Amino acid sequence: SLSLQILSGYDIALVQEVRDADLSAVKKLMDQLNSVSSHPYRFLVSTPLGRGRYKEQYLFIYRSDMVSVLGSYYYDDGCEPCGTDTFMREPFIVKFSSPTTQVEEFVMVPLHAQPSSAAQEIDALYDVYTDVVDKWATNNILFLGDFNADCSYVTSEQWPSIRLRSFDACTWLIPDSAD
Repeated sequence: SLSLQILSGYDIALVQEVRDADLSAVKKLMDQLNSVSSHPYRFLVSTPLGRGRYKEQYLFIYRSDMVSVLGSYYYDDGCEPCGTDTFMREPFIVKFSSPTTQVEEFVMVPLHAQPSSAAQEIDALYDVYTDVVDKWATNNILFLGDFNADCSYVTSEQWPSIRLRSFDACTWLIPDSAD
C-alpha cells in the first residue's frame, strides 16, 4: 500500500489524528510495515488527548535500528477540566537518539492545533521550548505537525506576536507560501 511505502522511506514518522484507543489498527499497521520492510520498526503512541469526548493520539513510528527513544513526556498546559489549559491536544514530547546522524540526540514536539486557537497554540510552543530546554538541556528541538497556520486561521497581523517566529534560535523549514 502507499502508506506502507511512505512510512518505510523514513527513519521517523509522525502520524496525527489517530483514534485507536485499543491500538488494534496501529498494531495491524506495524505488523504490515514490518512484514514488507527489510528494517525493523517500532512505535510510540500518546494516550488519547483532547478536551471533551473527541480524543486523538500522536503516533511516532521509527526504525529501531537507526533511532531509539530516550524519553517522553506530556507538556503540562494547565487544568483541562477547569478550562485553563492552553492546547486542545497538548504536545507529546519525545527525545530520540540517533548515533549515525550529526545531531545524535534530538527532541520532537508534535502539535495538532485547534484551528480556532491556532495562533495562541503556536505562540505557546515557545513555553514548550523553554520547558524542553529546562528538562533536557538541549536546543535540538523539532516542532512538527498540523499547526493549522494556513488560510485565515493565523492572520498576517498575528504572526509578529508569535514568539517562536522571531526567536533567533528557531529556523522555519516550511515557508509561508506553502499550504
